[in-house]
Amino acid sequence: MGVSVTVQKRVLKFTENEKTVYVAKAQRGDVIMPDKIAKYVAKDTGAPQAQVKMILDTLVESMMDWIEEGHGVKLGNFGSFMPTAKSASSEVPEEVGVKRMWVTFYASKQLKDRLDEVKYSTVNEFAAEAEKDDSGSAGGGDSSGSGTGSNPL
Repeated sequence: MGVSVTVQKRVLKFTENEKTVYVAKAQRGDVIMPDKIAKYVAKDTGAPQAQVKMILDTLVESMMDWIEEGHGVKLGNFGSFMPTAKSASSEVPEEVGVKRMWVTFYASKQLKDRLDEVKYSTVNEFAAEAEKDDSGSAGGGDSSGSGTGSNPL
């Protein structure tokens, strides 16, 4: 199984002139909840599910504590979670203030390499429309409006 990707139309209105662009968007599956993760890990390791769930809960709570203290947290070959501040820029240093804090995730090289190998299928309802409008010079899409492949990036 792979990831389903759809092509979506976006209209950018940053200036007086609108600009239409097309972007690919992954159609996400279900969000996997901690109980399901614990069940999977317990099955894979033979550890009791309740114990695995307790360890996951403790891991998450510890990560939140460390990030609140300003530390980054690296989870093995998965990636790193870093506290990040958002602020408005200013020409005067005294006027810079933090608007909000959030967490940024940086995928590890191993995770990026695995994502490069993800199989996906693309649904592009605009490909046929672009060919009609442009006599085939739309570039990039095939005439069927769908395709499959591996991550080209």
